[in-house]
Amino acid sequence: MPVTDAQISLRALSGPADLAHLETFYEQSDGPSYGFLQGLQDQPHCRAWYLLKDKQPVAAIWYQCVAERAEVIDLRVLASERRQGLGRQLLWASLTALGDVGAVELEVRSSNVAARTLYESLGFSETGSRTNYYATANGREDAILMTFALDHGDSMT
Repeated sequence: MPVTDAQISLRALSGPADLAHLETFYEQSDGPSYGFLQGLQDQPHCRAWYLLKDKQPVAAIWYQCVAERAEVIDLRVLASERRQGLGRQLLWASLTALGDVGAVELEVRSSNVAARTLYESLGFSETGSRTNYYATANGREDAILMTFALDHGDSMT
């Protein structure tokens, strides 16, 4: 489903007040904890953005950037806002905002078909896997490694 006529805006995460607006994103989460992201925000290699819809945060993305490479640490969209194109919009906007980064890497659960489909549709390619990387309720599952070569002349189609 496409993004509606709601006002959508991208904001760089710039301090503790911005992070506080996102705390509910990380309650009962199987991804990085709010505490982990608080610590990450203080690091010089951290870059993060969030998406506002009608002035309310609906999605966030976090990167660790070193030299000309970046790693996606976390991308999430509020459950009530999924399937509206917001994750795609945030990911693409943040990729273009990275500036001097030449490649972006990430890992994704092998079972997360929606995320893998999104990444592939934007040009990420599978570059490897980590066997039994993630814990699950029923044991372990693999992580799929993906990379995107960033060309800042690209435009989203």
